Amino acid sequence: MSGLLLRDVYFPEASRFAIVPPKVVLELFLRQSDAFGSTLHLYKHKEKIGHASFQISRRVKPGDEVAYDVLARGVVEEAVPEKNAHRTLATWNVSCVLANAERWHHLAVAANMPRHEVSLKIAWRESEPVPEVLVTQGGRVVVGTQDVEMLMKLGAGKDGALAMLSMLGGGQAQPGKVPTKSDDTQLQAREGILVLAGRERKCYVLTLPVLGQQEVRMIFTEAGELARIDLPDGYALLEPLIHGLQEGRFN
Repeated sequence: MSGLLLRDVYFPEASRFAIVPPKVVLELFLRQSDAFGSTLHLYKHKEKIGHASFQISRRVKPGDEVAYDVLARGVVEEAVPEKNAHRTLATWNVSCVLANAERWHHLAVAANMPRHEVSLKIAWRESEPVPEVLVTQGGRVVVGTQDVEMLMKLGAGKDGALAMLSMLGGGQAQPGKVPTKSDDTQLQAREGILVLAGRERKCYVLTLPVLGQQEVRMIFTEAGELARIDLPDGYALLEPLIHGLQEGRFN
């Protein structure tokens, strides 16, 4: 499989791609998918740990402002070899509102970890300096918005935005610098030639800064197919058909 899988080596080449309006890429994605969505595999480094769905919808707000609603939801699992099955570690969903396909206006994260009876909710508006946070365990509130600085420090990993995924995947939270929301919330898009599954293809790279120095990168083919989403701390969402994924691990 190594010949079919990852030669997605597009950094730092992507930084030299030609700039295009992000709206062009989002509109391509909307047109190519009847369901306005994609099914993806969730990886932590080279190990498959779950799956997710991804979709985008568009609406026109008062004043003719166009908003794009981005939604991803999925499951983090672990293998149970003796039963030839998988056990759910966490369910999660992330939603984001992009104003005029240029900047994120609202970000929300929710997760549940049934084994530990833990739930997490984060909501962050562009106009607010810090997010609203609620973490409960066994029905008891353990962290609220007033504790957000401590929460982000514990969950930051390598200064990571969205690094709560590290804990969802069973990793250990690491102390680190408290991340702050970047002043630059602009969505950026570039086009160029990438190597996907061992073959050169024209692609688009969407980059969305989220917190601190972290960002989310989304890779689309020329036809508007979503090929990959790179998240902080070694997490990635891969489209299985494009990457030829038939196993749970990379070779």
